[in-house]
Amino acid sequence: MIGKSSSTSEKRLTAATRREKTESVTFRIESRVLKKLRREAQQKDISTNMLVNKSIKDHLNWHSTAAKAGFISLRRPFVSRLIKYLPEQEIISLAEYVAKTTNKDSVLLMKNEYTIKSALDLLESWIKISDFPYRHAEEMYDDQNKHSYVIQHDMGIKASIYL
Repeated sequence: MIGKSSSTSEKRLTAATRREKTESVTFRIESRVLKKLRREAQQKDISTNMLVNKSIKDHLNWHSTAAKAGFISLRRPFVSRLIKYLPEQEIISLAEYVAKTTNKDSVLLMKNEYTIKSALDLLESWIKISDFPYRHAEEMYDDQNKHSYVIQHDMGIKASIYL
């Protein structure tokens, strides 16, 4: 019995230590903004607190540095239609050019380090901020971690080639 009790409390301690430390803080928010926050939280079936936390994290992880890193917002139908008319080899060349000329600087600016992990974190941040449904799997393959992403972007095969 003592062993079981000890392992149970260890499990609780481990679960508790995984939680991020939080602090209470007070902000004054315009009434109309707060009303919109509450409505969106209700639609997403989450608490207003969770929505505000997510919004702040999104700002810090993406919005505060994305423009400086060269990202811009374009509407999906525009990009889909534009890329549709490019030959496949041109798309591949364009993707290679962007990867070789800007990816390292973008990862460094937005994640403060240039590693495989930080590059994958940036990719996942972009997928999430774009609100694309996706699946990320990590597995060992020949003694190396292999990451695979399935992204449902609904922009066609040529956008997949670019990505």
